[in-house]
Amino acid sequence: MAFIGWIFYRNVAISTICSLLGLLYPKIKRKKLIEKRRNVLRLQFKDLLYYLGAALTAGMSVEKAFFHVYGTLQNLYPDKRSDIVIETYIILKRLQMNENIESILKDFATRSGIEEIHHFADVFSVCKRSGGNLVEIISTTSRMIGERIEIKQEIETSLTSKKQEQRILSISSIAMVAFISAMSGDFIEPMFVTASGRVVMTVALVMLICGILLSNKIMNIKF
Repeated sequence: MAFIGWIFYRNVAISTICSLLGLLYPKIKRKKLIEKRRNVLRLQFKDLLYYLGAALTAGMSVEKAFFHVYGTLQNLYPDKRSDIVIETYIILKRLQMNENIESILKDFATRSGIEEIHHFADVFSVCKRSGGNLVEIISTTSRMIGERIEIKQEIETSLTSKKQEQRILSISSIAMVAFISAMSGDFIEPMFVTASGRVVMTVALVMLICGILLSNKIMNIKF
């Protein structure tokens, strides 16, 4: 941020102020890492739904089905730090402590912050209370949620190249200003020392920031 401040203003004080904005970076980075982890867990949850539906269709009880799914997921994701394996293990341990499966799933949904897991927990809870065909309803719901996750993944994949292009354009805009500033020398000097020049550079910087924020907003649209 200090580099950007220097490019647009060539002023140490303003560059120092701009550098303070860099303190926001850890928070932004943390948010992106959390979202990335949620996307991975969402895809892993699709596998859990698939194997859970298959186990229930085979005639297993809900509790035995989760035990079966846990073993399958361990083979599918050998890394013990895998979120879905850890969450399934927590579900099994709480089932062994005779906790209510509905409350366990709702707690999982709350902690994950993933919409599809919330939907599954709600459907499961209603089905349990109403005494409906648990196997059929859960299997159908699992398939529908799985298809929704697949569609989201396809959209995300199609946007990957566009996100890369957006990053390149953002960097190239700053690089272009830096290049002109370095090569023009005295010709562009009035932009940094006069009041009107600083107003123009400020407007240019604001427009650049707005463009980056808007493009990020479009590329990170929620489905």
